[in-house]
Amino acid sequence: MSSKFLLLTIGVGCAVQAQNRDFALVGGGGVMNALPVQGAPTSATAGFGSGIAAGVAVGQDLYSRLSGEIRYLFEQRNLQIHSGGTAARFQGQAHVVHYDLLFHTRSRRERVRPYLAAGGGVKIFRGTGAEAAYRPLMDYAYLTRTLEWKPMISVGGGVKMQLGRRTMLRVDFRDQVTRFPATVITPAPGLRLSGWLHDFVPTVGFGWEF
Repeated sequence: MSSKFLLLTIGVGCAVQAQNRDFALVGGGGVMNALPVQGAPTSATAGFGSGIAAGVAVGQDLYSRLSGEIRYLFEQRNLQIHSGGTAARFQGQAHVVHYDLLFHTRSRRERVRPYLAAGGGVKIFRGTGAEAAYRPLMDYAYLTRTLEWKPMISVGGGVKMQLGRRTMLRVDFRDQVTRFPATVITPAPGLRLSGWLHDFVPTVGFGWEF
């Protein structure tokens, strides 16, 4: 039994060592939908502006066409309210951590590997601006200097392109799906803000295999 266990342990260890791992620096931007302020006397929307995104991705090939990847992104996402020709804005950001499964259409031996991705994680919304006693459109919602966590679904795809023996270029797209953070953007009394946010985030990255 001991010799069989030893052989099994060696075999598992070799298999783990044989799995390809990669690390990439990624950057791009994102754009997010806004939601209507429900119950407002006139039409108004609230949400987050477009902005840059940058971060890292660490992945591992689990099988020939399946890999797992953990990603972190810092995103500039300023808070905003719009009604008619009037707008109110407040500095903000988001921090995103998620794990995705990547389903490749080609095996790891190929130099170009398109893939579909699906996973989940958490998105942290933060208002970082300076609060003021009065701000335009405060009768619709308050833009606050607070922090709020939201569970997130991540779906999308991309392509990895081998440049050299250990280097690669990658192009990615993710739809980050969360519920609206109604603490960071708080509706005025008697009004409501709820629904789903879709943050569409394309990125380009440069990576290394190890």
